[in-house]
Amino acid sequence: MADSTDNHSSLPTRKEVIDACAPPKDINVLKYEVDGARPLFIKFGYDLIGGAETQRYLYEQSVRNPNAPRIPAVYDSFEIGRVGYGRGYIVMEYIEAPTVEYWLEKKPDMAELLYDKVAEAVRWILNCPLPPEPRFGPMGRGPAQHSVFADLIAPLAFDSPDAVQRYFNTALTRFTPKRAPIIAPVDFSNEEVCFYHCDIRPPNFHYDPETQKVTIVDLQSVGIGPKSFASFPFHMEPHLDREFHHAIATRIDYPETENIDAMAKASGYLLMCGGSALGLDESGHPKPKPLKHSKNIAAAK
Repeated sequence: MADSTDNHSSLPTRKEVIDACAPPKDINVLKYEVDGARPLFIKFGYDLIGGAETQRYLYEQSVRNPNAPRIPAVYDSFEIGRVGYGRGYIVMEYIEAPTVEYWLEKKPDMAELLYDKVAEAVRWILNCPLPPEPRFGPMGRGPAQHSVFADLIAPLAFDSPDAVQRYFNTALTRFTPKRAPIIAPVDFSNEEVCFYHCDIRPPNFHYDPETQKVTIVDLQSVGIGPKSFASFPFHMEPHLDREFHHAIATRIDYPETENIDAMAKASGYLLMCGGSALGLDESGHPKPKPLKHSKNIAAAK
């Protein structure tokens, strides 16, 4: 059933959403327009549904706080195909204000103002109150999306910080050369849990000069985890938009946690092995190896 958030009066049916996104496209977003109705924004692809729940929660938090940035309302989200592997769709509020990327290009004299506004918006995310019994990663099901993982997405939907801790430490013990300097293992046991945002780039923020409000979009890389997950993006050199990222990181001045170096080393090893799950399950424990006789039985069948 479509979400009634923001009382949008003319939502398309799910079939209409699927049909609108059906032709081959090089992008995974769509501005959906119908005569007489406000436009909508549709995002489609894979590993989206968990992030939709995070966006819903942050929207609810934002409307309760007049000083919060804007978060686009989510009207509907669904997946077709096998659960966890199907194609997902998020129907949300369309943001009319130009992106920060646009303003930096057209009005470079606004840069300092925009940096301050974006830093304030990101800080709000990092300090946002947690839901009851928060899970690791997105609030909905599915794997975490974070720059520490190969391909920016966890290979498994880890069920706890302990599970991802075991994953990183398995990488460190499995791939570290014997003569390499000893690296302390990752240890999240004394870290508070909080929201993180690891995709801080100009296209992911819109700015309305009339309201002086920033809107945060593309929240797939926002999630919940130990504080090191919030700290990591601010202390690692990004591949893109370095000047912008540095300006925001400087303003936020997020403390560097003790786990950053070990996480970065593990991340490098995981990238070399293609983001493998390393034979672990979602709890970070080794999967049991199949018995030899069970293979023979399967082959006989």
